[in-house]
Amino acid sequence: MYIEGVAMGAVRRHLARPVLSEGARKDLSDALHDLLRRAGRPSTRDIAAALRGLLDPPPSHTRIHDLFTHQRLPDWQLTMCVVEVLACRARGLDAPSECDRFDRLWSRADEELVLDPLAGDSDQPEPVPPSRPGLTAPEARPLPPVAGSGPVLPDAGRSRAIFFGTGNYVHLEPLPTVAAGLRDLHAALSGPAGTFTAGGSRVLIDPRNATEVLDQVQEASEEAEDTLLLYYSGHGLIDVEGELSLALPDSRTDAGYTSLQYDWIRRAVLDSRAQRKVVILDCCFSGRALGAMSDSPLPLADIEGTVLLTAAAANQVTLAPPGEPHTAFTGELINILRDGIPGGPEVLDVDLIYRELQQRSAAKSRPRPQMQARGSIARMPLARNPLYQHPFQPYTPN
Repeated sequence: MYIEGVAMGAVRRHLARPVLSEGARKDLSDALHDLLRRAGRPSTRDIAAALRGLLDPPPSHTRIHDLFTHQRLPDWQLTMCVVEVLACRARGLDAPSECDRFDRLWSRADEELVLDPLAGDSDQPEPVPPSRPGLTAPEARPLPPVAGSGPVLPDAGRSRAIFFGTGNYVHLEPLPTVAAGLRDLHAALSGPAGTFTAGGSRVLIDPRNATEVLDQVQEASEEAEDTLLLYYSGHGLIDVEGELSLALPDSRTDAGYTSLQYDWIRRAVLDSRAQRKVVILDCCFSGRALGAMSDSPLPLADIEGTVLLTAAAANQVTLAPPGEPHTAFTGELINILRDGIPGGPEVLDVDLIYRELQQRSAAKSRPRPQMQARGSIARMPLARNPLYQHPFQPYTPN
């Protein structure tokens, strides 16, 4: 939050500091606010405007606002560019030296988060090549196992999942394998040994209308504290504005109001207090949800602490292969979760599952899934690997 200046700017803008416990993340936040003060407290809009020549696409002023006010670890590249802008405006500061200092502060905060992944969200993306000379992204740090307890899965009691989709349509081609895919995927991720509890996860097949879906999604969004997962399977449609909508039983291609607008799903995720949010879309044109085809000020892929996994690119259709029990994408995902990955680790994180989906899809000449992630959620363990083999430990007599 900030107080807008009035009376010809007599009142300065003050960005509220996030409430953080002592540690590297707090050190980084305090240093950012101190640098902002020394630079004369420019507005978030002024900072965003100054970044137009450094980042492509330039960030919105709301992302700049979040960098200073959110508890999450901010994006590394955005942090470095903001530091450079502010250091150039502050008297007596050397911009390269400040960038080096903040790189060390950010790295310590990142290491703190990796060692304790449940301590809070992160806006840390997978390393991205810098958009200007002189900055190199820090190396990706693998998530280490917790000593004595094995890798940490989401807290099932504090997590929620909604699996919904449509297979029977009045005006569109039916997708008879959708129902089985939703049930089998729910079974793979729920139950006593699953990521989600049976009571904390629900399956909606052929929902009557958008309200029925959104009521369930909103409830799950409000209840989830650790992880929120939303999964859709069915036809994907494009409305007159080029935006993605999710088809329902009575949907018509010439009437956008008969479908569930994807933007409503995005808003529910935005409002959720869950630390980590996973949205998976198995539908045609699902890649449009990544924001590449949208003018939305904040597509889901830009929400910190989230991952968006889609079955196809923005202009691709998905497949329901004849004779197979599931759609192509959902079927491969179920096989990975249920059968495991040979030679893989004890748990399967989101990024590993995504890379395995890409390899299997490419091998069968099928549409390749797309993914964008914000934060350490890309390394979040999602399921145990059934094919994991514990390393042999020779017997040592006492």
